[in-house]
Amino acid sequence: MVKKLSEANAKATLGVAGDNTHNGQIRADEFLPELRGKKAIRKYREMRDNDSTVGAVMYSVEQILRDVDLHVKPVDDSDAAKAEADFVKSVLNDMEHSLDDHVAEALSFLSYGFGWFEVTYKRRVGPNERSDKKHSKYTDGRLGVRKISARAPWTINRFEVDSKTGDVLGVEQSVGLMNGKNYIPLNKSLYYRTTSINGDPSGRSILRNAYTSYEYLNNIQAIEAIAVERELAGIPVARIPAEYLSADASSAQAGFVYNLQQILRDVKFNEQGYIILPSDTYPDKDGAPSSTRLVDIELMASNGKRNIDINPIVSRYQHDIARSVLSEFLLLGSSGGSYALSKSKTDLFLRALESYIQAIVDVLNKQLVERLWQLNGLNYDLMPTIEAGDVAPHDLREIASFLRNLNGANIDVSSQPEVVADLMDIAEIDFNEESYVNAIKEKKESAEQMMEAQEAPVSGQAQEKETK
Repeated sequence: MVKKLSEANAKATLGVAGDNTHNGQIRADEFLPELRGKKAIRKYREMRDNDSTVGAVMYSVEQILRDVDLHVKPVDDSDAAKAEADFVKSVLNDMEHSLDDHVAEALSFLSYGFGWFEVTYKRRVGPNERSDKKHSKYTDGRLGVRKISARAPWTINRFEVDSKTGDVLGVEQSVGLMNGKNYIPLNKSLYYRTTSINGDPSGRSILRNAYTSYEYLNNIQAIEAIAVERELAGIPVARIPAEYLSADASSAQAGFVYNLQQILRDVKFNEQGYIILPSDTYPDKDGAPSSTRLVDIELMASNGKRNIDINPIVSRYQHDIARSVLSEFLLLGSSGGSYALSKSKTDLFLRALESYIQAIVDVLNKQLVERLWQLNGLNYDLMPTIEAGDVAPHDLREIASFLRNLNGANIDVSSQPEVVADLMDIAEIDFNEESYVNAIKEKKESAEQMMEAQEAPVSGQAQEKETK
């Protein structure tokens, strides 16, 4: 018989998402050892900074998201709500850096899976205050934000996680052997995370699915570089007497072979490459000098073509890397591809970016704006929100086609000023909603007056006929 669920059990958290930390240390839910903890951070940093395809993909992601407009929206149209929205705007404009600069740094959480930023607050007492803790453009005495400082992922040594709920409470930062460790609580931080698998506090890098392709591509390019060098410089080949290579070789002969090996290993086809050979010749059977040199060295070049063309292989791995973050459209120009295909892939990519910028906005609202309200003891009913503009540009041709379809269905949007205002904003056309509303009102009144004027003679004639 199934027991009835009690209110106490209903409210309680009875299980955990997963065992992702050991004594606070990150234990990522990852089956590859090289992609766990700080090893993963180093690997993703290597991929980001060392590979042209990964670098181009991440640059395109970050540049598009940096151009997204972030604005503060009041909770309603009241003067009090607008005043509190202006307060948040002033806080964001009163930092030692711009909000755009912070967003640019925050986007690093996409590469590493998470991003940690420490928030330093200040009392807003005016521009004449010399102390950084109080210097501000404003004199309202409220607590504002002085700066939002990045804490590099490779310096995060451990997460403090609630053992019962799995919630992240803070991080411990290692700052060198001499400087010790710093503990940064979550209530003084901004904590960005891409996604969480089984409650993993380190998140999941968007480059994770590109890792295998990156490794194969990196190895192939390294082999290609070696092959090209050997092809251009040639393979050093040395000929020496057999007795030098025998097991009965003297120590002097063995030393000569060792030195020769070092010379051959260091031979490069550049201005520093050289070989010193002995002038002695190999004696003939009678012991007389011959024309055969005792040691002979040559650079042997390949006479044929490679059996494998690696260009298609390299291209395939590059496309796999771009496809892993939905940015394959960046490479369509190199392999042809239709406009429709490119547009389809671009739209999908931009839609995916909307979730990333929304993750940043959610953190700003929950961990920055809410704490400002808490620290200043403000009315939560008047708390505004930070919102993001559109990531994907609107296609005016598609919008026009949609409006024609609405008109064909006898749906008139011209009588809805808020819809018209949004359409004008999309088209980047100046629009005065108040004037538009007044114009609609005047047009409606004029139409009503005309109808009354047309109906008046008819009514008069009917009344005269009834009197007779």
